[in-house]
Amino acid sequence: MQAVVHDIRYAVRTLRRRPAHATLSIATLALGIGATTAIFSVVDTVLLRPLPFRQAESLVAAFRTYPDWRNDDILSSSWDQISWSYPTFRAWRDEQTTFGEAGAWASWFSTMRTGDRAELLSGVRASPSLLPLLGVTPLLGRNFLPEEAQPSAPRVALLGFETWVSRFGGDRSIIGRPVLMNDTPYTIIGVVPPRTNLTGRGDPPAVWVAAGVQASDQSADNNQFRVIGRLRSGVSLRQAELETERVVRGDADPAKLGARLAFLQREQTKTARTPLLILLGAAGLLLAIACGNVAMLLLGEAAAREHEMASRLALGAAHGRLVRQLLTESVVLAVIGATLGVLLAYAGTKALVALAPPQIPRLYDVSVDLRILAVSLAGAIATGVLFGIAPALSLLGTSPATVLTGASRSVSRRRGWVQRSLVATELALCLVLLVGAGLLSRSLRLLTIVDPGIRSQNLLVVKVSLPRSRYSDSARTREFYRTAIERLGALPGVDRVSSTSSAPFDLSSASTSIEIEGHRGPQGARLPEAEYRVAMPGYFETIGVPLLSGRTLNDGDRPGRPRVVVINATLARRSWPNGSAMGKRLRYDEEWHEVVGIVGDVKDAGLGSEPQATFFVSALQERASDQRFVIRTSIGAEALAPAVRRTIATIDPGVPVTSVDAMSTLVSRSIAEPRYRTALIALFAVIAVVLATIGVYGVTARAVTQQAREIGIRMALGSSGAAVIRLFVSRTMVGVVAGVAIGLAGAVAASRLLAPYLFGIKPGDPLTFGGVLALLVVVGACASWLPARVASRTNPAVVLRRG
Repeated sequence: MQAVVHDIRYAVRTLRRRPAHATLSIATLALGIGATTAIFSVVDTVLLRPLPFRQAESLVAAFRTYPDWRNDDILSSSWDQISWSYPTFRAWRDEQTTFGEAGAWASWFSTMRTGDRAELLSGVRASPSLLPLLGVTPLLGRNFLPEEAQPSAPRVALLGFETWVSRFGGDRSIIGRPVLMNDTPYTIIGVVPPRTNLTGRGDPPAVWVAAGVQASDQSADNNQFRVIGRLRSGVSLRQAELETERVVRGDADPAKLGARLAFLQREQTKTARTPLLILLGAAGLLLAIACGNVAMLLLGEAAAREHEMASRLALGAAHGRLVRQLLTESVVLAVIGATLGVLLAYAGTKALVALAPPQIPRLYDVSVDLRILAVSLAGAIATGVLFGIAPALSLLGTSPATVLTGASRSVSRRRGWVQRSLVATELALCLVLLVGAGLLSRSLRLLTIVDPGIRSQNLLVVKVSLPRSRYSDSARTREFYRTAIERLGALPGVDRVSSTSSAPFDLSSASTSIEIEGHRGPQGARLPEAEYRVAMPGYFETIGVPLLSGRTLNDGDRPGRPRVVVINATLARRSWPNGSAMGKRLRYDEEWHEVVGIVGDVKDAGLGSEPQATFFVSALQERASDQRFVIRTSIGAEALAPAVRRTIATIDPGVPVTSVDAMSTLVSRSIAEPRYRTALIALFAVIAVVLATIGVYGVTARAVTQQAREIGIRMALGSSGAAVIRLFVSRTMVGVVAGVAIGLAGAVAASRLLAPYLFGIKPGDPLTFGGVLALLVVVGACASWLPARVASRTNPAVVLRRG
């Protein structure tokens, strides 16, 4: 034990004598371990770790499909994920045989009132079978009973754990207490366990109510419910899908109705899977570069210590003693780097979760994964140990006298070849990362300069939720919005106010079939689909959409007057390609509407999306609906938010303001996902370039040190400093060019994986590839030129006297 302590002390002193080598090695290990572990912790939680439900591997999500939607510009993205009506779900559940259990749920928003305070809560309407299917048992109270899923049943509710704690202080006597939701009394019958989240995104539901209680749940046209089932033992997914398709379709045309099944976890993570795997691959490349860099640093250190090892052998030290000492030094170095790597992994994981876009599910469960941490540590430590004891191992078959007299060059040449190979490998991996980062960065840059079609600066979007029990009448609803617009418009700093059923970039939309007057398609063909918005007068002027022709909606568009519609440029171009749309008519909701204006396109769904065909109808002529206020302000959105909340409360304190967002924030949020993956890959690429630069510099510098006598002889015989620089730079650049050539093939393959995530450029973008190749060549040349320049200033007399 005493010998081990002595070896550790000596190892620490040795590392302190070589601070540059120790610092670079430790930092490289820490970066590689920290980055890889942090990324894999996210990947493991989101993609690999089972869902927190009973026998989660057998849970299946079931969807209906409308195959003929695939050819529609608007509906094609959702043709295979159609929800169910509650009656359709119950009929399928009773007839199918491939699932042992099945449940259904739909989103539900309720306004909970306590005194004068109103708050909008997100919840779910769940079939009584859902929570038992998932293996979720209430912490307090009981689950729904089958008879409580009927319109005539008493209204009962389960509280989410988080709501129970935050709103009711974790009061265990809450069971049996009535609460007022949507102006209807509900009795609390239980509390759901914490983090019971059916989608894995956002906050868990605040409240759960029984499906089937609301009259709308009994409608066969109310397709709001998502279905989850548990496969019976021995039944394949395909068998269950075929049976579900048969039951759902009945006698319907296969081209119009079908079914799709998918395992629940895979369905929840399908949009995040490929981007996360790409990030994991980038982190793996960084770890490989880090290990290669550590190997090069240790090999270089080995060359510097050959004489030390040979001297100790000549003085009687045993080979085993030297191996033990160097092994101790390597372990100390690796342990320090690994410790810092663990700290970086924990900090990096927290940062990844904090900065991640909300589209990634189950972020609240992410923690450092100990398995991948152990693998990263083992790989890094093994690299350190293997290459750290190289000096002693290289002397096993070599006489100390040979090394001390400088007669042996084979070990150094062999080690130099290994180092140059590692440099080439590093640069190849670095090229792959740089090309990926370059493509994503250029794509993101092009995305951020896209014109959204509105003036987003100093524009505020305010969402409210009107209780249906008091605002089911259209006249009363219109009066609320009219009064609110008037009072909000009187606030200091407010320039304009209007409202709409769906504001740009707030991720809400609605579409409907329309008929264009004079256009008749084939018999039985589907009518074209278009997005529609209900807007108050002044909407386009408030958000800054340009008027291209005609007029916008105004106060004259009232009930009893001819129905009018304003369309966007895309709808005008598609529906009337050979003439003006002005004065033409389209039919929606069984009513003909005259086109009175054409406005510019808005990229509602995101900066990277194409504008959809959209029409706008007057909120004064249509049935009342929930609206978002849009406010143009001159004092800044954040400063105005408190005054907006107070103003709404003065009109009706029972109407909760659910969100107040700056439009610029919504626009920025629409590109959060590409910005996130671009930032991470770019960070990895920068670190990789730094490590590769250190590697190239280290190899060249070590070669200069080892060949000092040769340089002296060359210069004594008349060689110039420039010739010495060319010699070393050319030797190093052979490895650089080889690495770049090898990495080019990998970069081409990797760029194809990024194709779905690029905007405005192609995977083989010549500007990106050319810029990356030039960067690596310049980095290699500069990193090798610096030590070569030092060598060119060698005094031949001094070197030859020393040799």
